[in-house]
Amino acid sequence: MRPLSLKGHERALTRVRFNREGDLTFSCAKDKKPCVWYTENGERIGSYDGHNGAVWDIDVAWDTSKCVTASGDLTVKIWDAELGSCLYTVNHQTPMKSCGFSYSGNLVCYTTQKMTKNLSTVQVRDIRDGNQMAEGGESFFATQFDVNATTALFTQMDDLITIGFESGLLQQYDLRNPDSPIHTNESVHRYSIQDLQLSPSGEFLISASRDKTAALLDVNDLKKLKQYKSERPVNSACVAPNRDHICLGGGEDAMQVTQTSVSAGHFEAKIYHMVFEEEFARFKGHFGPINTMAWHPSGTIIATGGEDGYVRIQEFDEDYLGFTYDF
Repeated sequence: MRPLSLKGHERALTRVRFNREGDLTFSCAKDKKPCVWYTENGERIGSYDGHNGAVWDIDVAWDTSKCVTASGDLTVKIWDAELGSCLYTVNHQTPMKSCGFSYSGNLVCYTTQKMTKNLSTVQVRDIRDGNQMAEGGESFFATQFDVNATTALFTQMDDLITIGFESGLLQQYDLRNPDSPIHTNESVHRYSIQDLQLSPSGEFLISASRDKTAALLDVNDLKKLKQYKSERPVNSACVAPNRDHICLGGGEDAMQVTQTSVSAGHFEAKIYHMVFEEEFARFKGHFGPINTMAWHPSGTIIATGGEDGYVRIQEFDEDYLGFTYDF
């Protein structure tokens, strides 16, 4: 493997993503500036300036025309991805934890945290509607929870949204009915859902949890298909676009890192076979837990973001590309 180490953030990474073509890498961290890079050589193109707190999530539309960021400064911002200018700002009373575009790129969803008397919410807005994006505008889908919603994403075109909670609960909502979920799974995870990602084909969801497991779920009904066990909390997991492989990243809590040797911390990314649930490879790189990861659309590269403030772009070598699993 020939990794690129990208140093553009001053604090721990919270999200890395590729655009649909894979030529650009988007990253955000607990500093105030989300960045965009060339995947090929790791050159930083620029940053999106405007937030005043940790940026917890970033997503990019299918045509790379816009990106959305969710921040601890109580705002979600929609940006012109090319020019870096802020198009819209959505304000709330509590920090925003995750955000994402729908399949068409016209809808944006975000989760807000539970604090004092404010409940945790998941909201969806249509960025084509000026009234919804205006100051004080109402979102067309909003639902409240008594437990923190940590992550949310669109799972079926622009119709369904899946939400992961701090309690380990997973729920799926139809946007036409915010009152009750159409599917619920409360048995697959025992602790907080750290990450939810859709497989490139759109057939599966992969959830990463603090209970040291990741689960492959049916996108239509949230049924557990497979579960992958790790020795440490799993912060992020992704599905390969062209092989039956899963990659998990995590490690010991950042708070305990100073008391842990690198080997004992299990900071490596681990690759599992999707069907047999067996780990067959791992790669090192970060000094500290891996907080986020994304698989490149070509299937030959993985980007990881760590507590150490680095984005690492790992390009697989021939050993992996020529690997066949014996069964």
